[in-house]
Formats: sequence, structure tokens, C-alpha cells
Amino acid sequence: MWMRSLCVVALVVAPCLAQADIGDRFFAKIQKDALRDLERGKPAQQIEAAGQLGVAFAPQVTPVLANLLAHPDPVIRLAAAEKLWEFAAQQADAFAAAEPALRQALADADAAVAMNAAGALAAMDVPARDLADARRRVLDDGRARGYVAFLAARGLVGIDPAPPLLPYLLEYYFNVIEEEARGGSDDNVEIAEKALTALCNTQDRGLIAPLLAALDETPPATAFLLERLAPFKPKPEGWTARLLRYTASPYPDIRDSAWDLLGDELDPGSLDLWAPVATRALADPEQREDALAALADAAGRTSHGLGDVAALARNSAAGEEAQVRAIEVLADAADTSDSDGVASVHAAARKQWESVCSPLLGTRPVDVWFKACRSNHHYIIADDRERAVKLGEWLSANPNADAKIEFLQNIESLWDKGVGAMDATRAAMAHADPAVAKAAEAAMNRIRPAWREADARGARPAATAPAAGQIALEKARGADGAGLFAAISSGQLARVKALVKASNVNLPVHYPQVEGTPPTPITVAVNYCGIPQAEAGLKAIVEYLISLGADPDVSTHDGSNLLDRAKYSCSPEVMTALTR
Repeated sequence: MWMRSLCVVALVVAPCLAQADIGDRFFAKIQKDALRDLERGKPAQQIEAAGQLGVAFAPQVTPVLANLLAHPDPVIRLAAAEKLWEFAAQQADAFAAAEPALRQALADADAAVAMNAAGALAAMDVPARDLADARRRVLDDGRARGYVAFLAARGLVGIDPAPPLLPYLLEYYFNVIEEEARGGSDDNVEIAEKALTALCNTQDRGLIAPLLAALDETPPATAFLLERLAPFKPKPEGWTARLLRYTASPYPDIRDSAWDLLGDELDPGSLDLWAPVATRALADPEQREDALAALADAAGRTSHGLGDVAALARNSAAGEEAQVRAIEVLADAADTSDSDGVASVHAAARKQWESVCSPLLGTRPVDVWFKACRSNHHYIIADDRERAVKLGEWLSANPNADAKIEFLQNIESLWDKGVGAMDATRAAMAHADPAVAKAAEAAMNRIRPAWREADARGARPAATAPAAGQIALEKARGADGAGLFAAISSGQLARVKALVKASNVNLPVHYPQVEGTPPTPITVAVNYCGIPQAEAGLKAIVEYLISLGADPDVSTHDGSNLLDRAKYSCSPEVMTALTR
């Protein structure tokens, strides 16, 4: 049986080996014939053979092509120069032996031969200035047109003044881009556009007038030329008004380019000119996307169109994509983190954003609408405490479980500044969905770490320090601050008892050196949690203060809750004493 299997394998492999052998012999014959033609063929055959052999046979190909650069027939010379340029672009070092012949060809009477020789030398890293005289000679001769003149002018970019080179580059560009519009290749368009870009990058202002004049030469070129004019500083005179005219072009690519460039014109004068036009364009389905993009670029810098963008966000007839994009534009305009924006514009945009997004955030599931409204809300409502209140409102209103979880995660990230959402968060802990309840508990643990302890104490409302006038009226006086700090820091319970009585246990200590309202005795005690020299006597001191009626569930000078702070810093024994 195994002999039969071996025979089957042999029958399969043998034909494959035979075919590979046939292929090798075939290519070997082509190579042999090409080498023969390269050595003994006529000039046209030699050039064809060089093309077949390629870079791998550079030692054989180079001298033949170099010799053909001096052939009497300009067609042969041109073909040899083109082939050497092609090969040098692939592996310049391999064809370095042809450099002397190529340098001689720079003086060829045929401009095409000279410019292709210059191209080959440039590929060999010959400096552009060494080739400049040959290129100038071609342009000065006046007979070269089209691609040859383009090659000459392109090679002089950055060396010679820019304006005289522009007509040659434009002529070639217009030809190739019109050919592309008729179905031709875009390779030559790319070459021409790179050359024009390099020329415009010189920022020679002598280019502006002829470029402006060329804008309407052929529509396929207009958008590109507008984009080349845009980087000039200062901009061409009347630039914004000119771009506005092109927003009404019947050609979509020209309109797109004009609107895109308008989005870069953000000085107040330009905005006052184009933003109202963009606002009106929101009503045109064909221009809406471009107008929204431009207004997005100007977001935060102008109030023009904010109401119209908000109206678009509510307009179901506009379609979901346009509505969501409008929400994003409003969010960008209201983003207070944008340092280039204007505060009054951010404020106006926020009102419009809230008018659209608050109803959505209070009702929608986690969909594109919800995400568009929520994505920037932390920059739009920059104050954490204010944002917590809003998050609590949306959390309470929105029935969707996934949306509630999103809000709860936002609330959790606010830490103690999320206290404004505490009631809504506490209510969500009783939600039927376990995932919502878990997220709510995590948020409560973060915004009110000692909420369980506070509940255990009977959830008494936070005490507030009496106003200075009220203290004077009651003829009450806080404990001596300096003495109390010293006593607590060293764990001296007897000294604390001498300073703090039931009458002043919840009053700020008397400490004139402290700016603002000084802390209450229990706050002073909690501040010493974690300090070794105070730790030994701290539990007894806290028990004493609590026995007098000290309320640990108060707000401190920075707005945080004392009981929550104790949860993080105090020992379990002290925490137990605080919550009795």
C-alpha cells in the first residue's frame, strides 16, 4: 500500500517540477536573447533589451545606454535618457558610470533629451544648482512646451524667482487634470500638483495675482489652486469674499474646498462676513454638511448661527446624521476648555446645547444622540458641583438602565464634588436592575465615603457653624485655638476637657491667626488622624467631644464632609467613636 501512495505522490510532484523547469528555461532564454540584443542589436533593440534586463544587469546596461546618449537620432537619445532616469530612480549607485555621458547630454540640442538627462542626474543626487543652467537654457530657448518645459521649470523651483516659472507649471497642470477628468491617469496630476505646491511654498507674493487669474481657467483645477493660495500670509486681498463666491459653485469639489477654507478664516471680521452665510446654508441640504463643518471650525468664536444649529438638531426632517452633527457643533461651541474661544460665546452656546441635550439625556438610551450630548458635557459644564446637580437630574429622569449607569459612573468620578447628585444616587441604589444598583453604590462610596456611618447616626442634617454675629449675640466664645491644637496634638484629654464644653463644642475655635472661619473642635481632632504623636490619645478625645454633642457630619472650610474625610484618614477605633 505504501508503495502505491509513494507512486501517487511522485506522479503529482513530477509534473510540478517539470513545469518549473520549463519556466526557468523560458526566462533563461529571454534573458539570453536580451543580452544578445543589448550587445549586438540595433539601437532600438538595445534599449528594449535594457528595459527587459533592468537594474539587476546594471553593469551590462549602463555603458550601452550611455553610448546611445550620443546617437545621431534624437529619438534614440531620448529613449536612452528616459531609461537611465527610470533606472537611476530605482538604484542610483548602480548607474553612476553613466554620469559623465548624462552631463554631456545636458547640452543636447533636443530639449527633451536634456531634461531627461537632468532628471537622471537629479536621481543620482547631483545638486539642483549644477543642473540649473541646462534648465534655464531650455526655458530661455522658448520652443519647449508641455512636459519638457514643465521639467525645466520644476527643476528651478527654489533656485530661480517663482513667478516666471508659474506659467510652465500651470500649463502642464491644466492639460493633465483635464485629461484625468476625461478618464486619464492621475499620476501626472500628482506630479504637477507637487511641483505647484513646492512653488507656492516659496511664499513669493508675485504668484498671487496670476494664481487668482487662473482660478477659473478650468473647474477641475479650481479647488486645488484655492488651497494653494490659502497659506499665503497675509492672505490675498478680499480672500474671504472670494471664497464665499465659490461656495455657490455648481461643482461640489469647489464648494467643499471653499467652505473648508472659510473654516480657517477665524478673525472677527471674516467671521462676521461668512458665518451668516453658513447659517443660511444650513437650510440647503446640498450645502448643509459643508456649512456645519465650517461652523464647527469656528465653534466658540462666534455666536452666529447657534440658534439655527440648535433648530437643526431638533429638526427630524433633516435626518439623524445632520441632527447629531448639529449637536456636536453646539458642544464644540460650548466647550470651555477651548482657550481660543470667547467666554460669552461659550455661555450662549451652552444655553442652546442644554435646550437640545437636557431633554435627550433625560430620555434617550445610550445611542448616537445620547453619546453626542454626553461626550463633552464635562467641558461644557466645567464646574464639578454644578455638573453633579445636572447629572443627578438626568439620572433621575432617564428610565434606561444603561444610561443610568453612564451617569452614575460620571458622578463617581467627581468624588466629594458629586454630592449634589447624592439624593438621585441614593435612590438609584434601590433600582431593580442589579447593575444600576451596583453602580449607584460605587458612586455613593466615592462621593460620600461615610454614608453608611452617617445613616447609622440617624442621617442627621449637617451642622453649620453659627455666624459671627450670632455668636456675639449669644455671648458664646469658641475654645482657645492655640491651646486646643497643642492639647490634641499631644493627646492631652484633661487639657481638652478644660478648653471645650457643651456650650462651645460646635463653635469655631478662637484663633485670630487663622484666615476665614476657624474649625470646630471635632474638625481639629479629625485633622490629627494619622499623626503618630496624637494617635494614642485621639480616640478618647473624640469620644469626649461626641459626648458633648459634637457633630462630625459637617462641612469643612473646603466644602468637603468631615465624616467622609475621617473615613479615609482615621483609624477604625476613632471612626467608631465618631459615629456613636
